[in-house]
Amino acid sequence: MFVIGLDRAICAFVNRAAQHFGWLDQAIVVMSDSDLVKGGVVLALFWAIWFRVPARRDRLLAALAGSLVALFIARLLAYVLPNRVRPLLDPSMHFTAPFGLSDQSNWTDWSSFPSDHAALFFAIVTGVTLANRRAGIFGWIYVIVAICFPRIYVGIHYPSDILAGAVIGVGCVMLIVEWREFWVTPALRFIERHPAWGYGLLYLLTFQIATLFWDVRTFLSYFGFST
Repeated sequence: MFVIGLDRAICAFVNRAAQHFGWLDQAIVVMSDSDLVKGGVVLALFWAIWFRVPARRDRLLAALAGSLVALFIARLLAYVLPNRVRPLLDPSMHFTAPFGLSDQSNWTDWSSFPSDHAALFFAIVTGVTLANRRAGIFGWIYVIVAICFPRIYVGIHYPSDILAGAVIGVGCVMLIVEWREFWVTPALRFIERHPAWGYGLLYLLTFQIATLFWDVRTFLSYFGFST
């Protein structure tokens, strides 16, 4: 109950700024919606460290694998746990929607807990941190400020949704890093021996991660799968 009360108090406090500064609302709404601002920057950081620190590419591959596992776990928990209504859609919150926020229909049938954005992108920056500490610090700050805070501001998530997603993302990567020798070495060898195919596939994977598999989810929705 304490966590729920703290969640609601933080959301209510942050929401006090909504509709007071139009430019601020518009900027944060764009940040919360833009794949370029979210995954684009994080995955650009991933690729920068990939070429800057070749000796630690195993950590980065572990981050990719960990992010996929984390996303799966986050989605599974959202499906099997009791539904948690998003702050914006909870009548008892009396939430004020920021200027420019639209298309809320796709949030109504999916629990806010845990945050799949947090699980996915904290997983990536955890791998970046293991490869390059300075870049990792920047990545953590960026994910918190540019990805997670906007989702609280617009009422998509509570702080505990973000925290749970972060724990899932970091935990998955740290576990996979411990067992990376079983699959990372063959993967790196394949990329080195077949760079055209290896980098092509790696690019497609990072592109899908940057967009939270939007194309895949859209395709599955045509067959009745809720994503």
